[in-house]
This record gives sequence, C-alpha cells and structure tokens, in this order.
Amino acid sequence: MRKHHVCNRRLPLREAGMLEFASDDPEVCAVLDELATQTNGGSNEKVWAATYEEPAPLLRLVTDLQRRLAPEQYRHLRCRITYEDGEPEPLHSADKDRLASYEDGEGWESVEFLFSRIGNDRISDLILHRRFTSFMQPIVRPDGDLFGYEFLLRPLPEHPPFRPAELFSIAREAGLHSFLDREARNSAIRVAARHAPNGVKKFVNFLPSSLEHPSAYLKPTIGLIREYGLDPADFVFEIVETEELSDIRHLSGIFDAYREQGIRLAMDDFGEEDAASETLEILRPEYVKLDRSRVQGCHASGFKQEQIDRTLERAFRFGGTVLAEGVDDERDWRYLRDSGIALLQGYFFGKPSPVPIPALVGV
Repeated sequence: MRKHHVCNRRLPLREAGMLEFASDDPEVCAVLDELATQTNGGSNEKVWAATYEEPAPLLRLVTDLQRRLAPEQYRHLRCRITYEDGEPEPLHSADKDRLASYEDGEGWESVEFLFSRIGNDRISDLILHRRFTSFMQPIVRPDGDLFGYEFLLRPLPEHPPFRPAELFSIAREAGLHSFLDREARNSAIRVAARHAPNGVKKFVNFLPSSLEHPSAYLKPTIGLIREYGLDPADFVFEIVETEELSDIRHLSGIFDAYREQGIRLAMDDFGEEDAASETLEILRPEYVKLDRSRVQGCHASGFKQEQIDRTLERAFRFGGTVLAEGVDDERDWRYLRDSGIALLQGYFFGKPSPVPIPALVGV
C-alpha cells in the first residue's frame, strides 16, 4: 500500500517516492510524454509517473516541466506524490483531518504548489544547481578573540539577491524545504573546509521540520563533514524554525542524533513564558542565543538588562553558554562583556563575508 504526500506546509517531500501527473490537455500531454512514463490511470485522464530514489531526479523533472509549460497551462495539470508504505508521518503534522482525507482519497493536487519561484528563479532549479553560497560572520569572546563563525546562506554574486527567510518560506510551500535545508548545510560545510580549520567552531542553521527521520537524514551531512576532514565536534547546529516548536519529542530525537555524532546544538531563548523555559531545560542546548531585539540598546535599557539576566540564569541551570547576536554598538558590547555574556556576534565585530575577516576589536 502506498501513502500520499500531504501538502500542508509542514511535511517535506521525502527522499524517495513516485511523482505522478494527470492531464487532458494535448499540449501538456505531449510534454509529459517526453519527461515521464504513461501509466494506466484508471480514468479518462492520462496519467504519467516517474519514480525517484534521491532528490535530484525529482528536482530536475519539476524544473523541466516548469520551464516547458506556460503558466496558463498549469491549471491543466495535476500531480500527486506517493511513497512506499513505511513509517507514519511525524507527529508534528497538525492537519489531522486533512491527513485522514488523503488516506481515503486519491491525493491529487494542482501542480502549482511544486512550481514555486523566488523572483525569476525556480526554487527547484535553485536547489538542484546550488545557486547560493555561505558567508561567514565572526563569533567572538568578550575580549574580541575569535571563537568561531556562523555560516549564513547568501545568493551567488552573479545571481539575483534573495532573503534567506523568504527563500525557505517559499520552498516550504512546495515541500522542498528539506532539500534546500540540506544543500544549505552542505554549502556551509564546503565553505568551512576552505576557510575554517579544525578548532574553530562552525555554527550552521537547520530546520527541525526538514528532518522527518533524524538519524537517516543526517547521515549525508555527517558523511560530508568527515569527507572534508573536518571534526564534527567543531560544529554547532542551530534551530532556525519559524513555526512553533511544539513537538518536543521530535526535537529531542534530532538533538540526540546530532549529539551521537559529537555535534553541539544552539537555539534561541524564545521568551519569558514557562513553556519557553521548559523547552530549553528539556532540550538543554549547549548554546543559547540572545536575540538582537534584546541586545540592541541594552546598555541604556533596564528592561533589556533584566531580560539578559534571566537568560543567563536560565542557561546556567543546565550549563548552556549564552551567545548575544546583533551587537552593533560599542556601548552594548561593553555592557554585555561586563554582564557575563560568554560569546558575541554582530556588525561591531564584523559583517558576513565570503572569506574570514578578523574581529574588529581587542581588549
């Protein structure tokens, strides 16, 4: 029995499956005849299918279709993605009614959800051909000595600009955020291999929702780290999920899978609520990031200073190290240094750059 993919903005497409198309438009059918194999669809519409065992063939097929068809032809094309029966969808899938309807129905969707763009770039093509790189922003100790770098996704110089948050949001609409997330991690690893030797910490972002089955999905990433001769213990993987982090069991599984490989974890201090505090104390990340909204202007804000103190106390309870980001002002740096913050990051020390730059301050 096969399982249909559920399009609900949370579930990423799986690494392997079958992509099917249905259409009654002759011109669309002619394109599909070139790109996929016609099957018996059991209806008046013709049906084509293409199986894939890794992301690249799926991304290539979606890119080719989007390039060959005019936008007005999209409404004449439906698709569905199915998987061999296996592990159930992860518990962080919120649309249970929608999931049930997929199990009972045929699973067909308009193809347009796969044809996402950012500007003039097709998301599938951008991921397939890695049309991005990683910039490095220094992370320093209070005296300005280098501790490590955060690796931040950026467009290639010869390509149109994009905002990483928007890119991931659009990829999520297409279910492609898992593939984008992995290629972004791989980009960071490749840049780190060129510019950040062993012993320098490497902070790399990741989306928890992109890791449906953590141990299996992390194997290629760990393999690439080792292939480049890097030490997994130098890597710190940081949660950048924009959706509510409500599935603690799933997150705990991700954290366990990383830690088994020697990788450390970082996450934001999400707020003052009891639930946020409980999340941190359950997951116990090695690094707790203090958001720029609490950092900027902290030298002159008693309210922000109280927030900083609470974050320090919260992290101290489980042995986490606090990292303040968005440090752009010398007065904020001096206050944070004196308050006991262990690590700092911001324009005051250096902007993201394609190559390492020295920290701009000293004792």
